[in-house]
Amino acid sequence: MINITTKRGRAGATQWNVYTENGIINDPRAGTYPELYYQWGLRGGVSQQCTLRQLSAGTCARVDSLNRGNVLNNAETSPFGTGNRSQYGLQASGGSDRVQFFLSAEREQEMGIYEMPAREQERLRLERKVSSLPIEQTRPNALERTNLRVNLTGQIARNATFAISSGFVQSNQRLPQNNDNANGLMVAAMGGVWRTDLKDSRGVELNGFRVFPLGDVLSRTTEQDITRFINSVQARWEPYGWLSTRATIGYDLTGRRDKAYNQFDQGIFVQPNRSGQINDFRADITQSTVDVGATASFRPFGWLGTKTSVGSQYIGNSFSQLGGTGESLPPGGTQVSAAAIRNSNASFDNTRTLGVYVDQLFSIRERLFLTAALRRDAASAFGAEARSVFYPKVGASWLISDEDFMPSPDWLESLRFRAAYGSSGQIVGTTDALRFYDPYPATISGGGDSPSVSIGALGNADLKPEYTAEFEGGFDLTMFTGASNLELTYYNKETTDALVSRRIAPSLAGVAARFENIGNVRNSGLELVFSQRLLDKQLIAADIVISGSTNRNELITLGEGVSPIPSGNRNTQLNTPGYPLFGMWGRRYTYNDANGDGILTDSEMTYDAAASFIGPSFPTREFVFAPTVELFDRKLRVSTQFDRKWGMLKLNNTLRHMCQGGQSCRGLYDQSASLDEQARTIAASGPQGIFTGFYEDGSFTRFRE
Repeated sequence: MINITTKRGRAGATQWNVYTENGIINDPRAGTYPELYYQWGLRGGVSQQCTLRQLSAGTCARVDSLNRGNVLNNAETSPFGTGNRSQYGLQASGGSDRVQFFLSAEREQEMGIYEMPAREQERLRLERKVSSLPIEQTRPNALERTNLRVNLTGQIARNATFAISSGFVQSNQRLPQNNDNANGLMVAAMGGVWRTDLKDSRGVELNGFRVFPLGDVLSRTTEQDITRFINSVQARWEPYGWLSTRATIGYDLTGRRDKAYNQFDQGIFVQPNRSGQINDFRADITQSTVDVGATASFRPFGWLGTKTSVGSQYIGNSFSQLGGTGESLPPGGTQVSAAAIRNSNASFDNTRTLGVYVDQLFSIRERLFLTAALRRDAASAFGAEARSVFYPKVGASWLISDEDFMPSPDWLESLRFRAAYGSSGQIVGTTDALRFYDPYPATISGGGDSPSVSIGALGNADLKPEYTAEFEGGFDLTMFTGASNLELTYYNKETTDALVSRRIAPSLAGVAARFENIGNVRNSGLELVFSQRLLDKQLIAADIVISGSTNRNELITLGEGVSPIPSGNRNTQLNTPGYPLFGMWGRRYTYNDANGDGILTDSEMTYDAAASFIGPSFPTREFVFAPTVELFDRKLRVSTQFDRKWGMLKLNNTLRHMCQGGQSCRGLYDQSASLDEQARTIAASGPQGIFTGFYEDGSFTRFRE
């Protein structure tokens, strides 16, 4: 549902609020990125690469030098500079007793930390014979955003009110190629060995980068423009004292454009000439919602109160996209229409969900509260045989401290016990239940292509949402006139009919998998929240909030005949019944430096025959500490938050890549590297391809805000 909760106007003279925020942005890891290694030695009478294993085997006669470094730690080659951000806002609110308004306008600008090094800028200016370079290449990370909002509330009758909300967001963002991208910035910086003597095929110095000079990498521009309208109208009518009705209609329209291009004779040099290339995709995304409901409240007896609610909710989502790609651009060309070779495609999908519910609440002596509810959902994304799904809910809350038999010590403010059982669902993907076909041009004898189709997805007519049922129980304790509060909750949540991409024999339909409702997952644990007011004076007030939780996750079943499903980078995770979902698995190994030379070889490694469970990949424990100080009669408020998460493992994929693909990690070359470093390098870079040595403690403490 579209549910806009924002500031509203208040009756009275117009109030103005002006605010601003300015700051700088730096790379917190500057100068601390892991070093890349390369060792020179004499092999076959020629100075060339010399690894520890080659040295131990005698194929490397001697070591000449060990080089190490990282372009990201060198100010002359690093793509990280100093960024900045600014934000300016203006708000106005006011109105009469019958109509109130709230207006706001906000402008935000940000220049990211990425910056083309000065020597690369100079090289490109000389190469292109220009006096300056486009800012989208020299500063490839930037954001501009405009946010406008109007809220209007009014009373159209004694027992009827309305509210109108409208928002407009315009965002323009650009980003460099990055992440796990062979032509991206970080792979260029850390994807190869540490050699500063290399040049590309044109003879241009790489200055420590892998294959392409950094200026060429940053010469590809990636932009995303978003225009979004968010609108809603809400009406409330209370025809009788015991009956309240409401209706909300929302409409969200987003226009998105994703464009990436490099101009003719710019960008990475991967062909005899750089002909220019462009991708340009435009999408329209809409969501429409309708929420209607009514609540009837009665008190048939003095000790009994009832509240009955009924309602219906409709959600419609629509996505349509039209895009094109182009090759061989003319000089200066930045549009698909200018390309010599053009391709286009279009896609769209629509989903509709309709839900109805009834909710009943009983209040007994304003101490015991009992709730029961039932919801029914139907959606177009469900399989043809899965018409609808029902979600029940029951709950109880008992304010036991108000009971006559309950002792009332001075420190006790209130004590409430509560328990609830409820269910919900995760809707299936828009096309997961559908069988559809892909066009496929089949070549026929005599030349030419014959249009035909092949199955793109097998579909599943029985596909339905994941079903999650959760029980939780606990208590809320308030002490010392509200200065201390404690909440403790136990939860047990089980998901059945989990959506799993099940592998099938390709010979059955020409596809390798389809979604089925076959998984069963359980999460259980404790949650605790404690708040304490430390000071409560007119000039200064202070309080703290401490919260924590534990979680035990387990994949209970995966469906009859379904083998454990690998996932994660390099299939380092395995979904196996009896173990945590997305658990870290792998083959363990041991080593023994038999000859005591401080260098491990393949023959000194021993590997387990099969993979075993190493640890969970999600936190099993969390802790949050949030102190707050308020000054000058609570006119100035300063707060912060610290998070601690632990009990999980993470794959150090950067180091894995350096040791396996990049051939640049310390364990390959440095004789002073520990045996542990050498062992994980051998396990990963050898034919076994074992990565358990790169599973590291994922615990962290973060200063959030």
